[in-house]
Amino acid sequence: MLKKLLAITAVLLLCRAVQAALPAVDNSLFNRLEKLAAPHGQAVGLAFIDLKTGQELSINGSQEFPAASVAKVPVMAAAFHLSDLGQVDLQKKIRFRNEDKLGGSGVLQWLKGGTSYTIWNLVRMMIVLSDNTATRLVVNTLGLPTVNEYIKSLGLAETLIVDNTMLNEPPALNINKTSPLDLAHLLVKIYRAQGFTTQSKNEMLSFMRNQRYRWGIWRGVPPGTVVADKTGNVDGVLNDVGIVYTKQGNYVLSVFTNGFKKQREARIFINEVSRACYEEFTGETVSDPLPAKKKIVRKRYFTKKLVKRNHKHRITKYKPHKKTKVIKHTRPVRKKKID
Repeated sequence: MLKKLLAITAVLLLCRAVQAALPAVDNSLFNRLEKLAAPHGQAVGLAFIDLKTGQELSINGSQEFPAASVAKVPVMAAAFHLSDLGQVDLQKKIRFRNEDKLGGSGVLQWLKGGTSYTIWNLVRMMIVLSDNTATRLVVNTLGLPTVNEYIKSLGLAETLIVDNTMLNEPPALNINKTSPLDLAHLLVKIYRAQGFTTQSKNEMLSFMRNQRYRWGIWRGVPPGTVVADKTGNVDGVLNDVGIVYTKQGNYVLSVFTNGFKKQREARIFINEVSRACYEEFTGETVSDPLPAKKKIVRKRYFTKKLVKRNHKHRITKYKPHKKTKVIKHTRPVRKKKID
Protein backbone atom coordinates (compact mmCIF):
# COMPACT_ATOMS: atom_id res chain seq x y z
CA MET A 1 0.00 0.00 0.00
CA LEU A 2 2.84 2.33 0.94
CA LYS A 3 4.57 1.62 -2.39
CA LYS A 4 1.40 2.60 -4.30
CA LEU A 5 1.11 5.88 -2.37
CA LEU A 6 4.74 6.67 -3.09
CA ALA A 7 4.23 5.88 -6.80
CA ILE A 8 1.16 8.14 -7.01
CA THR A 9 3.00 10.93 -5.19
CA ALA A 10 5.93 10.61 -7.62
CA VAL A 11 3.62 10.84 -10.63
CA LEU A 12 1.90 13.96 -9.21
CA LEU A 13 5.25 15.63 -8.53
CA LEU A 14 6.40 14.80 -12.07
CA CYS A 15 3.23 16.31 -13.57
CA ARG A 16 3.71 19.47 -11.54
CA ALA A 17 7.34 19.70 -12.65
CA VAL A 18 6.36 19.33 -16.32
CA GLN A 19 3.59 21.90 -15.90
CA ALA A 20 6.05 24.33 -14.28
CA ALA A 21 8.57 23.77 -17.07
CA LEU A 22 6.03 24.76 -19.75
CA PRO A 23 5.45 28.53 -19.92
CA ALA A 24 1.84 29.49 -19.32
CA VAL A 25 -0.17 30.97 -22.16
CA ASP A 26 0.14 34.72 -21.92
CA ASN A 27 -3.08 35.93 -20.33
CA SER A 28 -2.49 39.49 -21.50
CA LEU A 29 -2.39 38.33 -25.14
CA PHE A 30 -5.52 36.24 -24.75
CA ASN A 31 -7.38 39.10 -23.05
CA ARG A 32 -6.32 41.50 -25.78
CA LEU A 33 -7.37 39.12 -28.57
CA GLU A 34 -10.65 38.35 -26.84
CA LYS A 35 -11.38 42.06 -26.62
CA LEU A 36 -10.75 42.43 -30.38
CA ALA A 37 -12.86 39.39 -31.30
CA ALA A 38 -15.80 39.90 -28.92
CA PRO A 39 -17.73 42.47 -31.03
CA HIS A 40 -17.74 40.10 -34.02
CA GLY A 41 -18.88 36.88 -32.34
CA GLN A 42 -18.84 33.83 -34.62
CA ALA A 43 -17.81 35.92 -37.64
CA VAL A 44 -14.14 35.63 -36.66
CA GLY A 45 -11.76 32.90 -35.57
CA LEU A 46 -8.07 32.80 -34.77
CA ALA A 47 -5.28 30.56 -33.53
CA PHE A 48 -1.83 31.41 -32.17
CA ILE A 49 0.99 28.88 -31.64
CA ASP A 50 4.40 29.59 -30.12
CA LEU A 51 6.80 27.51 -32.22
CA LYS A 52 9.40 27.39 -29.46
CA THR A 53 7.25 26.14 -26.59
CA GLY A 54 4.30 24.68 -28.50
CA GLN A 55 1.87 26.70 -26.39
CA GLU A 56 -1.26 27.76 -28.23
CA LEU A 57 -4.41 29.77 -27.77
CA SER A 58 -7.46 30.15 -29.98
CA ILE A 59 -10.83 31.85 -30.26
CA ASN A 60 -13.39 29.90 -32.32
CA GLY A 61 -10.34 27.90 -33.37
CA SER A 62 -12.21 24.71 -34.30
CA GLN A 63 -15.09 26.48 -36.04
CA GLU A 64 -15.51 25.84 -39.78
CA PHE A 65 -14.91 28.81 -42.05
CA PRO A 66 -14.96 29.24 -45.84
CA ALA A 67 -11.33 28.70 -46.79
CA ALA A 68 -10.99 30.87 -49.94
CA SER A 69 -7.40 30.75 -51.21
CA VAL A 70 -5.82 29.59 -47.93
CA ALA A 71 -7.02 26.15 -49.07
CA LYS A 72 -4.07 26.27 -51.47
CA VAL A 73 -1.72 25.60 -48.52
CA PRO A 74 -2.92 21.99 -47.93
CA VAL A 75 -2.85 21.44 -51.71
CA MET A 76 0.80 22.56 -51.76
CA ALA A 77 1.59 20.38 -48.75
CA ALA A 78 -0.02 17.35 -50.42
CA ALA A 79 2.02 17.88 -53.61
CA PHE A 80 5.36 18.07 -51.74
CA HIS A 81 4.49 15.18 -49.40
CA LEU A 82 3.60 12.92 -52.32
CA SER A 83 6.79 14.02 -54.08
CA ASP A 84 8.88 13.09 -51.03
CA LEU A 85 7.20 9.67 -51.02
CA GLY A 86 8.12 9.24 -54.69
CA GLN A 87 4.49 9.12 -55.81
CA VAL A 88 4.52 12.42 -57.72
CA ASP A 89 7.26 13.92 -59.90
CA LEU A 90 7.20 17.68 -59.42
CA GLN A 91 9.28 18.09 -62.58
CA LYS A 92 6.58 16.46 -64.70
CA LYS A 93 5.18 18.93 -67.24
CA ILE A 94 1.48 19.69 -67.49
CA ARG A 95 0.09 21.19 -70.69
CA PHE A 96 -1.85 24.40 -70.15
CA ARG A 97 -4.84 24.85 -72.49
CA ASN A 98 -7.09 27.82 -73.11
CA GLU A 99 -10.07 25.94 -71.63
CA ASP A 100 -8.17 25.63 -68.32
CA LYS A 101 -8.27 29.38 -67.72
CA LEU A 102 -9.99 30.76 -64.63
CA GLY A 103 -10.67 34.32 -63.56
CA GLY A 104 -9.70 35.98 -60.31
CA SER A 105 -6.05 36.18 -59.30
CA GLY A 106 -3.09 34.91 -61.31
CA VAL A 107 -1.37 35.43 -64.64
CA LEU A 108 -2.10 32.25 -66.60
CA GLN A 109 -5.55 33.56 -67.53
CA TRP A 110 -3.83 36.24 -69.64
CA LEU A 111 -1.41 33.90 -71.40
CA LYS A 112 -1.96 31.91 -74.55
CA GLY A 113 -2.63 28.21 -74.08
CA GLY A 114 -0.34 25.51 -75.41
CA THR A 115 2.62 25.96 -73.04
CA SER A 116 3.68 23.22 -70.64
CA TYR A 117 4.66 23.92 -67.01
CA THR A 118 6.19 21.66 -64.36
CA ILE A 119 4.02 20.80 -61.36
CA TRP A 120 6.64 22.56 -59.19
CA ASN A 121 6.22 25.79 -61.18
CA LEU A 122 2.42 25.53 -61.04
CA VAL A 123 2.56 25.11 -57.24
CA ARG A 124 4.85 28.14 -57.05
CA MET A 125 2.35 30.25 -59.06
CA MET A 126 -0.51 28.87 -56.93
CA ILE A 127 1.10 30.28 -53.76
CA VAL A 128 3.16 33.29 -54.86
CA LEU A 129 0.55 34.70 -57.27
CA SER A 130 -2.46 32.84 -55.86
CA ASP A 131 -3.06 31.74 -59.46
CA ASN A 132 -6.44 30.00 -59.72
CA THR A 133 -5.69 28.45 -63.11
CA ALA A 134 -2.46 26.93 -61.75
CA THR A 135 -4.41 25.65 -58.73
CA ARG A 136 -6.92 23.86 -60.93
CA LEU A 137 -4.12 22.20 -62.90
CA VAL A 138 -2.36 21.05 -59.71
CA VAL A 139 -5.54 19.71 -58.06
CA ASN A 140 -6.61 17.91 -61.24
CA THR A 141 -3.15 16.34 -61.53
CA LEU A 142 -3.05 15.15 -57.91
CA GLY A 143 -6.76 14.32 -57.74
CA LEU A 144 -9.25 15.71 -55.21
CA PRO A 145 -9.63 12.34 -53.38
CA THR A 146 -5.84 12.12 -52.98
CA VAL A 147 -5.61 15.65 -51.56
CA ASN A 148 -8.45 15.03 -49.09
CA GLU A 149 -7.00 11.67 -48.10
CA TYR A 150 -3.73 13.40 -47.20
CA ILE A 151 -5.59 16.09 -45.22
CA LYS A 152 -7.50 13.40 -43.32
CA SER A 153 -4.26 11.55 -42.52
CA LEU A 154 -3.00 14.69 -40.74
CA GLY A 155 -6.08 14.78 -38.53
CA LEU A 156 -7.36 18.08 -39.93
CA ALA A 157 -11.00 17.28 -39.20
CA GLU A 158 -12.53 20.59 -40.32
CA THR A 159 -10.68 20.84 -43.65
CA LEU A 160 -12.22 19.63 -46.91
CA ILE A 161 -11.40 20.58 -50.51
CA VAL A 162 -14.35 20.18 -52.90
CA ASP A 163 -13.82 23.09 -55.31
CA ASN A 164 -10.71 22.95 -57.51
CA THR A 165 -11.26 26.54 -58.69
CA MET A 166 -11.12 28.13 -55.20
CA LEU A 167 -13.67 30.65 -56.51
CA ASN A 168 -16.97 29.42 -55.05
CA GLU A 169 -18.35 31.76 -52.40
CA PRO A 170 -20.94 31.46 -49.63
CA PRO A 171 -23.83 30.70 -49.65
CA ALA A 172 -22.86 28.08 -52.28
CA LEU A 173 -22.72 24.57 -50.85
CA ASN A 174 -19.64 23.35 -52.71
CA ILE A 175 -17.11 25.61 -51.01
CA ASN A 176 -13.80 24.63 -49.45
CA LYS A 177 -13.81 24.66 -45.65
CA THR A 178 -11.22 24.69 -42.90
CA SER A 179 -10.63 26.10 -39.42
CA PRO A 180 -8.02 28.40 -37.84
CA LEU A 181 -6.53 25.57 -35.76
CA ASP A 182 -6.42 23.11 -38.69
CA LEU A 183 -4.25 25.40 -40.82
CA ALA A 184 -2.19 26.53 -37.83
CA HIS A 185 -1.32 22.88 -37.07
CA LEU A 186 -0.50 22.28 -40.75
CA LEU A 187 1.95 25.21 -40.73
CA VAL A 188 3.59 23.77 -37.61
CA LYS A 189 4.14 20.49 -39.48
CA ILE A 190 5.63 22.32 -42.46
CA TYR A 191 7.88 24.43 -40.21
CA ARG A 192 9.16 21.34 -38.36
CA ALA A 193 9.45 19.29 -41.57
CA GLN A 194 7.09 16.64 -40.24
CA GLY A 195 6.27 14.47 -43.25
CA PHE A 196 8.56 16.49 -45.54
CA THR A 197 12.23 16.62 -46.44
CA THR A 198 14.18 19.72 -45.40
CA GLN A 199 14.36 20.79 -49.04
CA SER A 200 10.58 20.53 -49.46
CA LYS A 201 10.04 22.49 -46.24
CA ASN A 202 12.40 25.25 -47.39
CA GLU A 203 10.77 25.51 -50.82
CA MET A 204 7.24 25.73 -49.40
CA LEU A 205 8.20 28.42 -46.89
CA SER A 206 10.06 30.30 -49.63
CA PHE A 207 6.89 30.36 -51.74
CA MET A 208 4.93 31.74 -48.79
CA ARG A 209 7.55 34.36 -47.91
CA ASN A 210 7.40 35.67 -51.46
CA GLN A 211 3.64 35.72 -51.96
CA ARG A 212 2.40 39.06 -53.33
CA TYR A 213 -0.69 39.87 -51.23
CA ARG A 214 0.47 41.64 -48.07
CA TRP A 215 -2.63 43.32 -46.67
CA GLY A 216 -3.10 41.01 -43.66
CA ILE A 217 -0.56 39.77 -41.09
CA TRP A 218 2.18 41.86 -42.75
CA ARG A 219 0.38 45.10 -41.81
CA GLY A 220 0.54 44.29 -38.10
CA VAL A 221 4.31 43.83 -37.80
CA PRO A 222 7.20 46.30 -38.16
CA PRO A 223 8.69 46.84 -41.64
CA GLY A 224 11.45 44.33 -42.37
CA THR A 225 9.85 41.52 -40.33
CA VAL A 226 9.83 38.24 -42.26
CA VAL A 227 6.39 36.67 -42.69
CA ALA A 228 5.62 33.46 -44.61
CA ASP A 229 1.88 33.51 -45.19
CA LYS A 230 -1.02 32.82 -47.54
CA THR A 231 -4.10 35.00 -47.83
CA GLY A 232 -7.62 34.20 -48.95
CA ASN A 233 -10.15 36.65 -50.32
CA VAL A 234 -13.61 36.10 -51.82
CA ASP A 235 -16.81 38.10 -51.35
CA GLY A 236 -17.46 38.44 -47.60
CA VAL A 237 -14.47 36.26 -46.67
CA LEU A 238 -10.98 37.42 -45.71
CA ASN A 239 -8.38 35.05 -44.22
CA ASP A 240 -4.65 34.97 -43.56
CA VAL A 241 -2.46 32.20 -42.17
CA GLY A 242 1.29 32.48 -41.70
CA ILE A 243 4.51 32.18 -39.72
CA VAL A 244 6.05 35.32 -38.22
CA TYR A 245 9.82 35.34 -37.65
CA THR A 246 11.14 37.52 -34.79
CA LYS A 247 14.35 37.87 -32.76
CA GLN A 248 12.54 36.53 -29.70
CA GLY A 249 11.30 33.44 -31.57
CA ASN A 250 8.77 32.46 -34.23
CA TYR A 251 5.04 31.90 -34.05
CA VAL A 252 2.12 30.77 -36.19
CA LEU A 253 -0.92 33.01 -36.62
CA SER A 254 -4.15 31.98 -38.32
CA VAL A 255 -6.99 34.53 -38.66
CA PHE A 256 -10.36 33.95 -40.38
CA THR A 257 -13.30 36.29 -41.02
CA ASN A 258 -16.68 35.65 -42.59
CA GLY A 259 -19.70 37.85 -43.22
CA PHE A 260 -18.22 41.32 -42.78
CA LYS A 261 -20.20 43.86 -44.79
CA LYS A 262 -17.04 45.76 -45.68
CA GLN A 263 -13.79 44.00 -46.57
CA ARG A 264 -11.89 46.95 -45.13
CA GLU A 265 -13.25 46.22 -41.64
CA ALA A 266 -12.21 42.56 -41.92
CA ARG A 267 -8.73 43.60 -43.07
CA ILE A 268 -8.35 46.02 -40.15
CA PHE A 269 -9.39 43.24 -37.74
CA ILE A 270 -6.66 40.94 -39.12
CA ASN A 271 -4.12 43.80 -38.92
CA GLU A 272 -5.04 44.49 -35.27
CA VAL A 273 -4.84 40.80 -34.30
CA SER A 274 -1.42 40.55 -35.95
CA ARG A 275 -0.25 43.68 -34.16
CA ALA A 276 -1.46 42.44 -30.77
CA CYS A 277 0.32 39.09 -31.23
CA TYR A 278 3.59 40.72 -32.26
CA GLU A 279 3.59 43.27 -29.43
CA GLU A 280 2.69 40.80 -26.69
CA PHE A 281 5.08 38.13 -28.00
CA THR A 282 8.11 40.38 -28.49
CA GLY A 283 7.45 43.19 -26.02
CA GLU A 284 8.02 45.71 -28.81
CA THR A 285 5.60 48.41 -29.88
CA VAL A 286 4.47 48.48 -33.49
CA SER A 287 4.13 52.05 -34.69
CA ASP A 288 1.11 53.06 -36.71
CA PRO A 289 1.79 52.99 -40.45
CA LEU A 290 2.30 56.38 -41.97
CA PRO A 291 -0.72 57.55 -43.94
CA ALA A 292 -0.23 57.52 -47.66
CA LYS A 293 0.73 60.91 -49.01
CA LYS A 294 -1.96 62.40 -51.15
CA LYS A 295 -0.85 63.75 -54.44
CA ILE A 296 -1.59 67.45 -54.71
CA VAL A 297 -3.35 68.05 -57.97
CA ARG A 298 -2.97 71.63 -59.05
CA LYS A 299 -5.85 72.91 -61.08
CA ARG A 300 -4.87 74.91 -64.08
CA TYR A 301 -7.22 77.62 -65.10
CA PHE A 302 -7.07 78.61 -68.75
CA THR A 303 -8.24 82.15 -69.58
CA LYS A 304 -9.15 83.07 -73.08
CA LYS A 305 -7.37 86.15 -74.31
CA LEU A 306 -9.67 88.35 -76.27
CA VAL A 307 -7.82 89.55 -79.32
CA LYS A 308 -9.41 92.43 -81.15
CA ARG A 309 -9.04 91.94 -84.78
CA ASN A 310 -9.41 94.69 -87.30
CA HIS A 311 -11.14 93.12 -90.23
CA LYS A 312 -10.63 96.19 -92.39
CA HIS A 313 -7.92 95.82 -94.95
CA ARG A 314 -4.95 97.82 -94.02
CA ILE A 315 -3.85 100.20 -96.79
CA THR A 316 -0.14 100.39 -96.97
CA LYS A 317 1.66 102.88 -99.08
CA TYR A 318 3.79 101.36 -101.72
CA LYS A 319 7.35 102.43 -101.42
CA PRO A 320 9.14 101.93 -104.69
CA HIS A 321 12.73 100.87 -104.75
CA LYS A 322 15.48 103.20 -105.68
CA LYS A 323 15.41 104.24 -109.32
CA THR A 324 17.71 102.32 -111.50
CA LYS A 325 18.87 103.25 -114.95
CA VAL A 326 16.77 101.64 -117.58
CA ILE A 327 18.79 100.79 -120.65
CA LYS A 328 16.69 100.71 -123.75
CA HIS A 329 17.81 98.28 -126.37
CA THR A 330 17.03 99.66 -129.86
CA ARG A 331 17.30 97.73 -133.07
CA PRO A 332 19.06 99.30 -136.07
CA VAL A 333 16.61 100.51 -138.77
CA ARG A 334 17.08 98.64 -142.00
CA LYS A 335 16.99 100.72 -145.14
CA LYS A 336 14.60 99.64 -147.81
CA LYS A 337 16.18 98.40 -150.98
CA ILE A 338 15.26 100.32 -154.10
CA ASP A 339 15.19 98.41 -157.38
